[in-house]
Amino acid sequence: MHQTITYSLIFILTLTCWYCQVLQKEPVKPDPLLAEVYSKKLYLSDLEGMFPPVSTKEDSGQIISNFTTRWTQEQVFLSEAEKHIPADLSIEQLLKKYKESLIGLNFQQKLINQNLDSSVSEEEIRDFYEKNKDQYLLETSIIRCYFVKIPGNIKEMKRAREWWDDLTKYNKKRLASLAEKYNGTYHLEDSIWHNVSEIETLFPKGRISARNWTNNERLSISDNEYQYFFKVLELVSKQENAPISYVADKARLIILNKRKNKLIEDFKTKLYETELRKNNVKIYQP
Repeated sequence: MHQTITYSLIFILTLTCWYCQVLQKEPVKPDPLLAEVYSKKLYLSDLEGMFPPVSTKEDSGQIISNFTTRWTQEQVFLSEAEKHIPADLSIEQLLKKYKESLIGLNFQQKLINQNLDSSVSEEEIRDFYEKNKDQYLLETSIIRCYFVKIPGNIKEMKRAREWWDDLTKYNKKRLASLAEKYNGTYHLEDSIWHNVSEIETLFPKGRISARNWTNNERLSISDNEYQYFFKVLELVSKQENAPISYVADKARLIILNKRKNKLIEDFKTKLYETELRKNNVKIYQP
């Protein structure tokens, strides 16, 4: 029995030694040195994960070349910057503050992701608008409108006029497709605001004036090349209060930002008060 165990141990040791020798004989894959700046070195292994699954030899070579160039430039700059570090600057203190900032920001984002209600109601937007609309005086006149510009000699012109006279959702799509077919121009979204000056440039120079436009006005004019269809949905002049639909997106962002700040501040206050009660926070007089 003892003899059998002895033979088994010898066999295992022999096999282990043989396997180690095989591993030692396997060639080590070289890691080419790509660049060197002073004492800093860049190896090919440092670019691991940067190559797309399907890439040609030329693609890989270009990636290596571009990264190497950026790396060497950055290292030269950093080396020069290190020579000009003020004597009273504590890198360790900067790193500590940066680490604390990253940790705090990461936790704040986690709290926001888990607890923030990101929906903003129309009522909230209206309330914000009424309280702040005087802060949103227009610096330029704006307009919501329909506009279509297409070549005047196309065979579908009769149908285009019919679609324009009956601007259903389906006919808007037809006009848009027609404008795209002939490399024309169109604006057929009724919720989008445009600067009046931008819309004026779409017409033949000197043919129209925004000063004469009124809400719900329709125009159909032509020149030697194009036919222009135009309808004013809403026009708001410079120095007037911006309409609620114009500031809605900005209002939503401001409301959400205030909600985020309140969420974080409430959490901090509650957490601090809890730790005070537990005697985990101690303040000593100097």
